[in-house]
Amino acid sequence: MTTVYSLQELLALKFPDRKELIENGLLLPGTGNIIVGSAKSWKSLLSMHLGYCLSTGKKWLGFRTSQCATYRYQLEMTLPDEVGRVKQYMSTLESTNGNLPKNMFFSTERYIKLNTGYGKKEMEKVVEIAVSRSPDKHLVLIIDPIYIAIAGRISDDYEVQKFLDNINDLRGKYNITVILVHHTRKIRVDSYGNIIDQGSEETMGSSYLMNWVDTMMRVRLLDPNTTKQRVELTFPLARHARKQLPNSIELMWDKKRLKPVVVKTDMETESMEVTGKELSD
Repeated sequence: MTTVYSLQELLALKFPDRKELIENGLLLPGTGNIIVGSAKSWKSLLSMHLGYCLSTGKKWLGFRTSQCATYRYQLEMTLPDEVGRVKQYMSTLESTNGNLPKNMFFSTERYIKLNTGYGKKEMEKVVEIAVSRSPDKHLVLIIDPIYIAIAGRISDDYEVQKFLDNINDLRGKYNITVILVHHTRKIRVDSYGNIIDQGSEETMGSSYLMNWVDTMMRVRLLDPNTTKQRVELTFPLARHARKQLPNSIELMWDKKRLKPVVVKTDMETESMEVTGKELSD
């Protein structure tokens, strides 16, 4: 039953403080978030790097994090490919001393559809396992990518709403945070050949995704015709941000180490370190 509060009753309510998972309200417990970018724009590896930083409590691109459990649910790659990529990433970490995080979990599943009843039940099973294996830490679920997780068209409002309803049920039932990894739509140009960029509206598919999201992190290739290693990270949507976020962060990806290096940012935060190095320590 829905409770009706008077103004006085509403203002008298008290809740425990929510510990920020990424500082400045960029990532809060229980929220729904999205990392979006074009194909081959390093968004999957950015989400894996974020998962590692959250599971260890290390800084992510200069932002402070709070240690939590992470569960990466990969839908696009085979298990051998995912294992190879994770091994490559982990093998070049200099500060682990062989002590890998025990609260970082992985699965690969190429056929599940999360806008169906069956898919929801299967996801509940594995989320419950992840939660039980790290019961003292909040869980961040990373689903990569979501276009495979939806039966039907990603532009179909009805199917996307069913998907989001199921995700919301998971968030509520297990008190988890969700990060979705998704694609932007195909590049469009005007009659003069200039690229038309509509910011958050460039997300592929139903607008319901943007209506749902708390924080949107967008990655865009800056050198698509050369090495494809330089990307720009922006935050088009940040519902809970407590102060202004950087308008953009330029990253250079190391293809051998699979690590991002901050090249420059247009705004300093209290925890930002010197650019030109990995910012995960």
